[in-house]
Amino acid sequence: MSEKEKNPQREQWGGRLGFVLVTAGAAVGMGNIMKFPWLTGQYGGATFLFVYIIVMLAVGVSMLMCDFLIGRSGKAAAIESYRKISSKFTWMGYLGIFCALLALSYYAVFGGWMLYYIVQSFGKLAHIDPNSVLPFFEGFTSSVWGPLLGTFVFMVLTCVIVMGGIKNGIERASKIMMPVLILILLVLVIRAVTLPGAGAGIEYYLKPDFSKVTLGMVAAAVGQVFFSLNVGTTGMVNYGSYLSDTENVPKSTAYIVFTDFGVAFFAGLIVIPSAFAFGIEPGSGPALLFVTMPSLFAQLPLGGLLCCMFFVLLLFASLTSSVSILEIFVPNVTEHFPQIDRSKASILGSILCMLLAIPVSLGFGIWSDITLFGMTFFDMYDGFICKIGYPLIAMCTAILVGWIWGKQNAIDAISNHGTIQSKISQVWYFLVKYVCPIFLFIIVLNGFGIIK
Repeated sequence: MSEKEKNPQREQWGGRLGFVLVTAGAAVGMGNIMKFPWLTGQYGGATFLFVYIIVMLAVGVSMLMCDFLIGRSGKAAAIESYRKISSKFTWMGYLGIFCALLALSYYAVFGGWMLYYIVQSFGKLAHIDPNSVLPFFEGFTSSVWGPLLGTFVFMVLTCVIVMGGIKNGIERASKIMMPVLILILLVLVIRAVTLPGAGAGIEYYLKPDFSKVTLGMVAAAVGQVFFSLNVGTTGMVNYGSYLSDTENVPKSTAYIVFTDFGVAFFAGLIVIPSAFAFGIEPGSGPALLFVTMPSLFAQLPLGGLLCCMFFVLLLFASLTSSVSILEIFVPNVTEHFPQIDRSKASILGSILCMLLAIPVSLGFGIWSDITLFGMTFFDMYDGFICKIGYPLIAMCTAILVGWIWGKQNAIDAISNHGTIQSKISQVWYFLVKYVCPIFLFIIVLNGFGIIK
């Protein structure tokens, strides 16, 4: 029986443009626009930026192609695709689902904040005094029902898009969201780099000091690369399962990585110079954007409109990522439980994420004094995902492709059985088999605190 006959209902992307926009949208999200700037500020500006670039090129690109090829080969969601190569690696699919639910839970919390800021950009934020932005933010996040309502609305939006399926939901939404996102981003970059005092922030962002490189910084860069590209989530395995056998995976991967890094780079050019211009600590965590940007917009003509544009940008980026994260859960459920259709699986996944999101949301307010292992709920969720979960799945993926699947199968897959002639295939396989497993093993040990 052919693979097509085994999976008669399997959708495919409408074309390369749809695939690239959706996967780029899955990659581009809070990780680029919200998290990347604060990590860059926390780990020394340009030094972290250059480490990030090296990690992305040496490890991130290679592992992203692995995910696509595993999915395309398996023509199924992650659990089943891993099983078809080796049944001993199916546990990676389950771990990926767990990590996805944790990630989406705090994605949804921040998405709720964005919805509130979009509404308030025509209210209190339109003419707010810069000195009042921090109390405004703290007042909102410390409340109970406002943030929870925002989280719920964000999850409803995510659920509705995913329920629409690949072509009618995810692909169609991304074709609208991604171009708008990039347009708004470019407008804001121009304004940010021309602020008085922004020059110091630009220098901090672009002039590295490699003497400051540490293993902790490298580990943070790895976690951020994987978080941003959705590597180690098994999500890109799912998206790869909808690829045609003729798709040029290396070329499509290059488009996706270029877009992902471009958005992150320009997000840094918005946030870090703005932080320096207004005397705000660039590594101050999730609050950075929600304090820095309104302070910036409050001193600009049409500040309310610009504030709304920026948080609409964040919302678009977050939705394109959130739908990809929920998509990790949905096909795995529908394939293993045929009685549960896409709509029911989407609703079930959304409910689970909402329940997991409650401690995160309250952890920024009335539960801020509650810690586990010395960490808040957000820090615990994010730390497990980026320092242990994603690197561990990626390390085992490299072992699966490089050592279990084997060279011939891997090269055949990336070259479309020899129809794509490129030396990249050999370099990619060498990195996957030898470099990535060793490197990621060190990162996993660091995540567990064994080496520092």
